[in-house]
Amino acid sequence: MGWFLSGTLIGPAFGPFIGGIIVTFKSWREIFYLQTALAGVAVIGAFFLLPETSHHMKSNELVGLPLKKKSAILWGMLNPWRVVRLYKYPNLIMVALASSSLVWNMYSLLTPIRYVLNPRFNLTTPIQSGLFYLAPGCGYILGTFFGGRYADYVTIKWTKKRGTRIPEDRLRSCLPFMGIVIPGCMLIYGWSIEKRFGGIPLPVIMMFCQGVAQLFCFPSLNTYCLDVMQPHSAEVIAGNYMIRYLFGALGSATVLPAVEKVGVGWFSTISAGFLVVSSLATLSSVVWGKSWRGSVDRKRRAKRCKMMEEGGNEKGTSAFTPVTVKGKEDESV
Repeated sequence: MGWFLSGTLIGPAFGPFIGGIIVTFKSWREIFYLQTALAGVAVIGAFFLLPETSHHMKSNELVGLPLKKKSAILWGMLNPWRVVRLYKYPNLIMVALASSSLVWNMYSLLTPIRYVLNPRFNLTTPIQSGLFYLAPGCGYILGTFFGGRYADYVTIKWTKKRGTRIPEDRLRSCLPFMGIVIPGCMLIYGWSIEKRFGGIPLPVIMMFCQGVAQLFCFPSLNTYCLDVMQPHSAEVIAGNYMIRYLFGALGSATVLPAVEKVGVGWFSTISAGFLVVSSLATLSSVVWGKSWRGSVDRKRRAKRCKMMEEGGNEKGTSAFTPVTVKGKEDESV
């Protein structure tokens, strides 16, 4: 998961550096030729190198059905409500909030680099400010090697300690990085720019450290979503990405007006506060996530059973028959 996520993080960090080189020596239009070429390489690579891993193709379910039935099944597959309705689980909301704070932080840090650092250090060309993007990019690369492994280590440690495995234990691995390391880096970065101390090395080091720390958070958060929603893995990841990138868009849109209004120091403080609140939300999932999941699951089972019972009563029979296993009623029927 760490390797997979590194692609979504390293690209936005190295892209502006490459763009800075292009616009310094060539026309800005060259960027779009490069983007077209990269998209073509991605399409070809996906077609020839990405294997199909599904054991059952959804299209097989449509063979031989009338048009009306096909349309109903397709709508069930494509209905976006499938993604949204999973967020009746409070633990998923908390994890989505945590992911959103990280993406907010990432895009609000990367978006204004040229506008913030060029005047601070008297830089005159896009390539000079583009070099600053290498710091978080290298941090993401380094974090890729260790973030997922550390999450696995923490999960195994707590499994041995408790004697049983609970998905929420995985979230413990991201708490110190999301609640302490990244907010600390943002505060030092923002106020060093605002108050003009530390020179160039200090913000570069802070951007690198927060880049490493983010790759200690994302694998843990994403893998947790898959752990607790295995039958709905595609939907839960889609929903998590939908929410986090809404915040990414919001951060990109508001960072420059906010920096002009309150300064980079106070905006970095806001981002740090968002991260701390999100880490507390994640901690609440660690503590109460299992009971939250159980409560929602019980309500869903009760609702299904009631619907089945009502359907059976309409036909003069009961569609719900409790099954007793070792003296207890099986709630999954």
